[in-house]
Amino acid sequence: MKDRRIRKTQQAIQYAFAKLLSEKDIKDITIKELCDRADINKSTFYLHYKDIYDCADAFLNNIVDKTISIMEPYDFAELVNHLPEIIEKILFMFNENKELSIHFFSTPRYSSSLYKTKKLTIERLLEKTADSKMQTVLYKSIASFVICGIFGILEQIDFDDITPEITSVITDKIQNGFVHSEH
Repeated sequence: MKDRRIRKTQQAIQYAFAKLLSEKDIKDITIKELCDRADINKSTFYLHYKDIYDCADAFLNNIVDKTISIMEPYDFAELVNHLPEIIEKILFMFNENKELSIHFFSTPRYSSSLYKTKKLTIERLLEKTADSKMQTVLYKSIASFVICGIFGILEQIDFDDITPEITSVITDKIQNGFVHSEH
């Protein structure tokens, strides 16, 4: 576990980075303005990151790590059965950091970062199945469907509109089918 001061400094940098990303493209963000925004010295920044892109990678990896940690307790084959809890926890995680997350999901300039986040999350999720026969196109499709669906909700819907009732209906549809036949 990292020292509390290191975590606080990295959080300040990540927060400042996310705020700057909401205002401009990554290529236009300077280390100086990031440090000013985070209220740190440039030397402090360089203790934690090589450059602005390393900081961006850390930001994305943090999202992936948190998302994966929510899914970690479940066996891969049980993901669909535990979707209500998983979606609820993921939405809560992003809602906790709404000010940072909302820009990440609602700004077109992040589309490549969001794609990378989805791809990394799917890959990390599939790593859980590496020692079994589940490493198939079917399971990659299921993982892609679930992850892209969850992130798609976050991209398209206002965070405050995603209620437990909405989550329940979505997971019911995934578990039981989107189309109910009428007799």
